[in-house]
Amino acid sequence: MERISGPYKGYFIAAYTVGNEPNFVGYAKICMTEPLDVWNAATVEKLLSATGFRTEQEALAAAERKARHTIAEIVGSWDHVTGAGALE
Repeated sequence: MERISGPYKGYFIAAYTVGNEPNFVGYAKICMTEPLDVWNAATVEKLLSATGFRTEQEALAAAERKARHTIAEIVGSWDHVTGAGALE
């Protein structure tokens, strides 16, 4: 499973999952420009979510949460970049 979302505070998230049932791992790439696909994305940061999720959806959501948290650390309190409630 894969998904590109954003912009979130000016960045895009290219997230994907790998693994075989019953466990999945989520990965995310933080990008400055919207990537065409998750595999060839020019990244600012690459992230790994926690391992051992039962579904691809859980793994993907965890990777995206970690990416949003990392973006928030990168930009600090620059709240004007995107509106409240983006990518909930």
